[in-house]
Amino acid sequence: SALGGLRPTRPAAVRMAQNPGGRPSTSRADGDSPKILTAEGVKSRHIQAAQGVDVDKSLWHCRRPSTLVIFDHAARNGANSSGGGQGLWAGVIFPCTANILGVILFLRAPWIVGKAGIANAFGLVFVCCICTFVTTLSLSAVATNGKILGGGSYYIISRSLGPALGAGVGLCFYMANSIGAAMYLMGTVEAWEIAMPNAQIFEVGNINNIRVTALILLAVCLVVVGGGIKYVVRLGTVFLFIVLFVILCMYLGCFIGPDHPGTQPSSYTVDIVSDSGAESTLTLTWGGLARAAEYFSQNWGPAWDEPQLAYPADTTTYSFISMMGLWFPANTGIMAGSNRSADLKNPSRDIPRGTLCAQLVTSFLYLSFIVIYGCVAPRASLLNDKFFASTAAWPLKEIVIYGVMASTIGAGLTSLVSGTRLLSAIATDKTLPILKVFAVPPGQEPRLALAASGILCACAIGIGELNAVAPILTMFFLMCYTCVNTSCMICEAVQDPNWRPTFRFHHWSVSLLGALLCIWMMFAMSAIKAMIAIVFCLIVMSYSAYNSNAVKWGDGFQGMKFQVARNILMKLHLTAHTKNWRPQVLVLTEATIVEAEEHAQGNPRQGAVNQLTIQNPDLLKLVSQLKGGRGITILGGICDSRGVAALSEGGNFLRAANEDGVDDGRDALKKVLEEFGIEGFGRLLYTNNFVEGVQCLIQTAGLGAFQPNCVMLSWPKDEAWRDTSKVGLVARSKMIRTVQTAVVFNKVMLMAKGLTWPNPEERLVGTIDVWWIVGDGGVLLLLPHGCKTRLFVVADRVGTDPEQLGQDLKTYVKDFRLDVEVFVQVLDTGLMAGDLSMSFPPTIESRPDPTAASSALASLFPAGLESPPKEQAGGEAEKPIYSLDELCEVGLQEAHAKAKAPPLAESPFGSGSPVTLNSAGNLFRQNSPLSGYGGLVRQVSDEKVLKNLLENSFTNHSVDSLRRSMQGRAEMTSKKFVSRADQLVSAQPCSADELAVASALGAVVAKESQEADLVVTNLPDMPPDESAFAYFEIVD
Repeated sequence: SALGGLRPTRPAAVRMAQNPGGRPSTSRADGDSPKILTAEGVKSRHIQAAQGVDVDKSLWHCRRPSTLVIFDHAARNGANSSGGGQGLWAGVIFPCTANILGVILFLRAPWIVGKAGIANAFGLVFVCCICTFVTTLSLSAVATNGKILGGGSYYIISRSLGPALGAGVGLCFYMANSIGAAMYLMGTVEAWEIAMPNAQIFEVGNINNIRVTALILLAVCLVVVGGGIKYVVRLGTVFLFIVLFVILCMYLGCFIGPDHPGTQPSSYTVDIVSDSGAESTLTLTWGGLARAAEYFSQNWGPAWDEPQLAYPADTTTYSFISMMGLWFPANTGIMAGSNRSADLKNPSRDIPRGTLCAQLVTSFLYLSFIVIYGCVAPRASLLNDKFFASTAAWPLKEIVIYGVMASTIGAGLTSLVSGTRLLSAIATDKTLPILKVFAVPPGQEPRLALAASGILCACAIGIGELNAVAPILTMFFLMCYTCVNTSCMICEAVQDPNWRPTFRFHHWSVSLLGALLCIWMMFAMSAIKAMIAIVFCLIVMSYSAYNSNAVKWGDGFQGMKFQVARNILMKLHLTAHTKNWRPQVLVLTEATIVEAEEHAQGNPRQGAVNQLTIQNPDLLKLVSQLKGGRGITILGGICDSRGVAALSEGGNFLRAANEDGVDDGRDALKKVLEEFGIEGFGRLLYTNNFVEGVQCLIQTAGLGAFQPNCVMLSWPKDEAWRDTSKVGLVARSKMIRTVQTAVVFNKVMLMAKGLTWPNPEERLVGTIDVWWIVGDGGVLLLLPHGCKTRLFVVADRVGTDPEQLGQDLKTYVKDFRLDVEVFVQVLDTGLMAGDLSMSFPPTIESRPDPTAASSALASLFPAGLESPPKEQAGGEAEKPIYSLDELCEVGLQEAHAKAKAPPLAESPFGSGSPVTLNSAGNLFRQNSPLSGYGGLVRQVSDEKVLKNLLENSFTNHSVDSLRRSMQGRAEMTSKKFVSRADQLVSAQPCSADELAVASALGAVVAKESQEADLVVTNLPDMPPDESAFAYFEIVD
C-alpha cells in the first residue's frame, strides 16, 4: 500500500510456480522432462525472483532478497541436522530411564525403608522426585528455546546462562559424571561379593576388596571406552532392557511372596561380616504382600537409632536429611537425553517429551517400591539383608544379582562417556584455557579427557564406601540443577526478546521454587560441603569470566545485567549529593580514521578497513592514574572532517571504507582503554568542526546519573599556540572554547600540562603539591590519592596571622580526614591585585551552604612552572622577592627576556617551561554541585578585600589593578569565562603588569615545589582586556 499504484513488472523468462507444498518449481510445458534443480540452482532462482521484483535495481538498491535469506536458513538447518537420526524412544526415553534407574534402587532402597520407615522414606524420595521434576520442566523450556546443536546439557546451560556460569556448572556436571561412575562400579563390587563370596581378592566386606576390585573394573571400562565411544553408546539400550527385566522380577517376587516355586522361603539365612572381620549367620524372615497390613504398621515410623548389620562399617547417625542425600543420586540422569542432542533428529521436540516421560515413570517406580518393601518384610530383614531386592525376587535371586551387575557396569560406562564428552566440549569452547589440552578436533576420540575422567573416578573409588560417595555426588548434581532452574527463571524474568520457548508447561515461579529447593537440600545435607561446592563453582566461573570477554552467546545473564543496570539507572538521582560525588571523566582527544588494505595470509579480505588513531594517547597515562574515585571514564574521540560535510561525497559517512556502515570506534577505543588499564567506555564522534564536537560530547556523553562531571584536555603544544597564523588561532580557540563549554555546563575542567607522565603500570607514588589559591569546592584536595600530599595556601601578609591560619588549616584538613601536610605561604597583597582573580580576604570564612555565595568563578588548572632561582656568581641563591615593587620589577625583566628569547623546545604536551614539574588542574564554577563538597568552599567578599586594601597604603598601581580585577571578575561572573571574538583572533602579547604578577607567582611555586613530582593548582580566569594569546602567556 505504501507504493500506491506502482506495479513492478516481472520478466516472462522468470516465472515461479507454487506447488501444493509451497516450494518453488520451474514452469514447463506439457511433455517436457522435469528439471532437477541443485542447491545452487534453487539459490539462483531465488535471486532471479528478487531481480524480477526490482528490474532497474533502484527501488531496493540491490539489497539482499528476503527469499534468499529464507533459503540460506533452510540450507543451514539441513546441514546442521543431517548428522542425527535418533528419535524419541531410542534417543531420549531409553537413555534417561537407564541412567535414572541406578544402583541405589537395588542395593539401598530396602535398607532406607528399614531406617527411615515408610512415611519418611516416601517423603524423602518424593522430595527428590519433585526436585528433578521441576528441573525437568526448566530443562524442557530451555531446550525448546531455539535450535540445539551438539554439546548436550553443557551447550544448553552455557548458551542460556553465559560462558562463565556454563563453564562452572559444566565442570561440576563433569565431576558428577566421573564420581557417579565410581559409585556404579562400587555397587557392582557389592553385588559381586554376594554372588561369588568365595571369589574375592580380599575378604568379603573388607573395604580394600571394594577398592581393588572396583579399580580393576575401572581399568577394563577405560579400555572399552577408549576403543570407541560410539559403540558404548549403542549398548545403552541393551543395558536398559536388562534393568527393566530385573525390576519386573522384583515386582513379581514381592507380589507372589515366599514359599512359592521360584521364590525364597519365608525364613532364610544371610552371612554377616562385622566391622572387626568376624563372620556370623543371621536368620531373617519375610512374608510378602500377604502380611502387608502387619508389616505396614510396624515399618511406618523411623528407626534411626536401631542397629543394622548390612553395612557394619557405616557408623553414621542418619536422619531424614542425610538419608535424602544418600538417595538423591538415584533420581539423577534426567540430562542423559539432552547429552545426546547431536544425535537426535528433532531435539527441541524430543528432549522435553522423552525426559518428562522417563522422569515420571521412574518416580512412580521409586515410590511404589518404597511402599512395597515396607509391606513385604519386617524391619530386621530390611536393615540386615544387604541385598533384600534379590531375596524377594522371582524366579531366581541370581537373575537380579547378575542383572544389577550388568546394569551398573553399563551405567558406569555411560557416565565415563558423558564425562569425557563434557570435558572435551568445555575445552573446545576455550572458556577455561587451563583445559585446552583436552580439546580435540571433530571426529576424534577425546582420549586425554577420558584419562582425566578415569583419574577422578579412581580417587572417588579410593573412599571405598558407597554411602560416603553418594552425598558428594549429590552436591554436584544439585549445583547443576540449581543453575538449570536459575537459567529458566532468569531468561523469563528479564523478558529477554529471544526467550520464546515452545514448551508451554513452565513458569518462572516454578523454576524459582526448584532453585530454592536445590539450595535448601544442599545446605540441609551439609553446609560445609555445600560451601565447598559453591566456592569451587565460583572459582571456575571467575576464571572463565576472565578469559571469555570476547565470547558473545546472547545468554540470559546479559539480559539480567541489562535489566538490573536499567532499573538502577532509572532510580539514581541525576544530581548526586556532595558526599557521594566521584569523578566521572570525559577525556577529549582528536581522532582520525584512515583506510588501510588488509590481506590475511592466503585469504585477502575484500575492500578497505578503517584504522583508528588517537592523537593524544599519552593523555591516557594521566587518566590511568586517577583510579581512586572509582568513577566512569569516557574516552571521547573527535573525528574532525575539517569542514567537509559528513554526508557529502568524500565525507566521513560516504567513504569507500564505510560501504557496510560507519565504524563507531567502540571496539577500537575499548582496546585503547584496556591497554592503559582504564575502566570505561569509548565514544567516537564525527563532526565538521572540533568545537562543535566538544560541545556535543559534553552535552550528550553518558546516560542519566553516569554523565561525566569532569572534562580532561591536553594543553596545546607550545609551537601551536605561539603561532601567530591560523594554526595558532585554531589551537587557542579550541582550548578556550572547550573551557567555556565545560564552565557553562558546570563541569570540572582538568587540563594536563607537563613533559612526561608515568606509564599505566607505574603508579605515581611521589609527592604531590597542591597550591590552593581560590575556592574550588575541594577538588584540588580530592585529586591526590595514595601519595604524599602537601597543601600550600596563599595568604596576604597584611591582615593575616600566619600561625593562627596554620592552626585553622590543620584543623580544617583534620575535620575532613585528609592526610596532607599544610603550609601557609604569606605574600604581599600586591601580588594578589593582578587581573588573575586570585584575591583573598584578610580572614577566611567557611560557608557550607554555597547557594548564598557569590557566583564568581574559581578554576583549577596546571601552571607551567618557572625554573627555581638560579645561583649567583658568588654561589648564593637569589633572595626570594615577595614585595609588590620587587615582584613587578622581576616580572618585567622576565617578560622582556621571554619576548626576546627564541621559541622553546618541543615537548610532548607543548609545555613552555623547561622544568620537568608535572601538573593537573580543573576549572569549575562555585555554585556547581562540587562547591558544597563537605564545606570545602572558601568564599571571599570583594567589598571586604577593597576595604582592607584601601585602609592600607598601597601604590596607585595596586589600587588601579585591583579595581580592574574586580571589574573583570564582575563581568566574567555574568558571562562565565567569556571571550570576545576580537580576543580570540588577536595575537597581541600580554601586558607587562599581568605577565609580571603571573611570572612572580610562578617563581614562588617553582621554588617551593621543586622537589614535587606533581603540582596541582588553579586555572586563572581570562582577563577581559587581554587577548587569547596573552592568556596563554599568563598560564604558561
